[in-house]
Amino acid sequence: MRRGFCATCGSPLFLINGAGEGAIVIYAGSLDDPSWYTPSRDIFVKSAQPWDVMDPTLPKSQAMPG
Repeated sequence: MRRGFCATCGSPLFLINGAGEGAIVIYAGSLDDPSWYTPSRDIFVKSAQPWDVMDPTLPKSQAMPG
């Protein structure tokens, strides 16, 4: 697993999970304009709260894939 952080403030930017499906996690909070990003999967579904609204068309993973 590899993590990337902002060199200026230390905020997390991304995570590369070497074990599974070539997954790269980009933290939406790190984007200047997150509206261009389209999610491709819901992860950590087993930890979802009852109020969490998920897109029924996206594939689901109970935990981090891999």
